Amino acid sequence: MERREYDLVSDVQSEHWFWQGRKCIIEAILNRYIEPGGRSHIADVGGGFGANIAMLRRYGRVAALEMDDDALARIAREHGDAVRLIKWKSPEPLEDRFDLMLLADVLEHIPDDAAAVDWMWNHLNPGGHVMITVPAHQFLWTEMDDVVHHFHRYSRPQLLALFTGRFDLRVKSYYNMFLFPVKCAFVGIARAYRKMAPAREKRSYNEIPPRPVNATFKWALRLESLMIPRMSLPFGVSYVLLARRPA
Repeated sequence: MERREYDLVSDVQSEHWFWQGRKCIIEAILNRYIEPGGRSHIADVGGGFGANIAMLRRYGRVAALEMDDDALARIAREHGDAVRLIKWKSPEPLEDRFDLMLLADVLEHIPDDAAAVDWMWNHLNPGGHVMITVPAHQFLWTEMDDVVHHFHRYSRPQLLALFTGRFDLRVKSYYNMFLFPVKCAFVGIARAYRKMAPAREKRSYNEIPPRPVNATFKWALRLESLMIPRMSLPFGVSYVLLARRPA
């Protein structure tokens, strides 16, 4: 991402409805399939400024794999020696093997996503899990995707095709379903505005919205976090996948 986008994420991730709501969904799935308080070796892959690390530490020992020095420095300040820091860029090989990997909105930033999935397979212990969240649907592409350097938005078949045949797919669901109409309206407005002002600087719109909006959107994702571990939502703005390497 652009430096300004890293800085923006650093400023907003502790309050923004998207990061906090996504964390609720991730945690709800992990609570169903992963034993808390265990000794799992966990990789937060491309986890940026560590929005999910405190939650992941409930399940085992965490290593933060990240290419940005400022992000690694913030994780070190917040977690000290409790989190191992690894400066890493996909698909660089490591000697480590993990019991759980989290790639929270990371795969879409990697040009060769198939090579990234190969890396996951090679660095997971047998019986280990990988959780992926990604933005969904190419037709929802906006300037936000350009600004944060996305290479992909995924349909369900596209994402599952990367994992089917080797991994056991345990959770596979769209999410951000309740906000899907809001996203569609936003995409239409953003595209119309871009046509009227084509020279305007592109932006990600990742700033925290007004407090009532932020609270409402966060509540919507928390509601979905109660549903997804037990059912697959039929549509949404994003997709979540929990895959297991067979023992």
